[in-house]
Amino acid sequence: MIRGTALELVGVTKQFPGVLALDGVDLALFPGEIQALVGENGAGKSTLIKIITGVYVADKGVIAVGGRETRIATPRSALESGITLVPQDILMIPEMSIGRNILLGMEDRSAAAQSLGLEERARIEEALSRVGLRLDPGVKAGSLNVPQLRLAQIARALLQAGHVIVLDEPTAVLSEADSEHLLDRLEAFRKEGKAILYVTHRLSEVMRLADRITILRDGRRVGHFKRGEVSRDEILSLVAKDGARMDEAPRAEPTLSVDPGDTVLSVKGLSAPPKFSDVDLDVREHEIIGIAGVQGSGHGQLLRAIAGVDTASAGEIRVDGRGVTLGAPRASYGRGVLLVPADRRGSAIVPRQSIRENIVLSGRVRESCRRFGLRWPGAERRIAQTYIDMFSVRPPQTEAKIGTLSGGNQQKVALARALESDARVLLIDEPTQGIDVRTKAEIHSLLRRVARERKCAVVVASSEFEELIGLAQTVHVMRLGRLVKALPGEGITYRQILEHALP
Repeated sequence: MIRGTALELVGVTKQFPGVLALDGVDLALFPGEIQALVGENGAGKSTLIKIITGVYVADKGVIAVGGRETRIATPRSALESGITLVPQDILMIPEMSIGRNILLGMEDRSAAAQSLGLEERARIEEALSRVGLRLDPGVKAGSLNVPQLRLAQIARALLQAGHVIVLDEPTAVLSEADSEHLLDRLEAFRKEGKAILYVTHRLSEVMRLADRITILRDGRRVGHFKRGEVSRDEILSLVAKDGARMDEAPRAEPTLSVDPGDTVLSVKGLSAPPKFSDVDLDVREHEIIGIAGVQGSGHGQLLRAIAGVDTASAGEIRVDGRGVTLGAPRASYGRGVLLVPADRRGSAIVPRQSIRENIVLSGRVRESCRRFGLRWPGAERRIAQTYIDMFSVRPPQTEAKIGTLSGGNQQKVALARALESDARVLLIDEPTQGIDVRTKAEIHSLLRRVARERKCAVVVASSEFEELIGLAQTVHVMRLGRLVKALPGEGITYRQILEHALP
């Protein structure tokens, strides 16, 4: 063990079925420092955070807090050990006051749900002032903006006992000005002796803020540096999953065998600050366009806005030359704009229903299934079996509950429903997230087939850059809510995408 550490991990290993998520990772965090944890999606950052905060238990290795070996088996045990997490997602109850949200789980038994006592108000106001936020603790959380909620999350962390704070992508949803304010606050906490583990994709913040930098790749620690010991380019090379070949264009199968047709989707000046701003995008028939971005870049939110699921504040969307009302999912759906979301289980499928029921769930299902206002199960089964055979869904049973299928097979069914809905614009967010290599290749082949054989335009948003190489005719790189570079698909390299994607 290293003397004087606030938190230390030695040889931490975690394995899931078929995946070695962490392989003997060491990390030492000292009081009064900010240490950046850097790595791509899938590098092991999230797993490491979950082990530190008690969501997962390590299979091997030692964790020490304040120099003492500690078993962290639950989130509560992490809190009791002095470790506080500020998650990437803003977790607040909108109907409750911001003060009550901050104190949630820390109240006395006599605390009133709808009001705050004088002592509670004093505690909250003191914590809010430390993060530079002045507001009434009694105001409802639902009335606050994203930067205010993020600072309130950090104020909550400051009320917890202990000196270790883990921040997961804290500036991902903030504007540049709000991010700058947050970074100033963190520098002040460092001076107070807090030990901060700062997880981020933003290399500009790493270079400015971090006293030390730990780099993960494929579950291993591949670099550890003090401030000034490593350059941005060196970090890029270490972050890349295959550093030796990141400048080489891989051999990829042809993306299409037909020429793109007329423009199907046209997006002009689409904005929804701070998620994304001034997006222009044109996609033609038979064309696959990729949007590459790291967490917080806005690539997923952009697809949701195009589909009308999220509201945009400005800009226009046209399908086949006709305008589509912003923030109107029914109107977008009626024009053939179909979204396959990243959250398969939560948003793309109905787990308790069968494969058949999920495929024909669409309101745009062919007429043979909905004659005289009635459902025709025989026709539904024939349609479902056609897609099962086409997409090699396993098990190949129309009545199998989709919730029992693997993630890759669930994704195939979600794509089948979009095609049965006669998609004119197919939007796919993180199409192969959490899917094995073989199934990824199958889904990529399906997307090429869809673009080739169907009269539709395909947009794929992904934080896994490799899957866009050889799949998309053009890859648009998104950074901090803006499309910053359009790269031709032929000959594109991983390094080119990465250089433009990281802030």
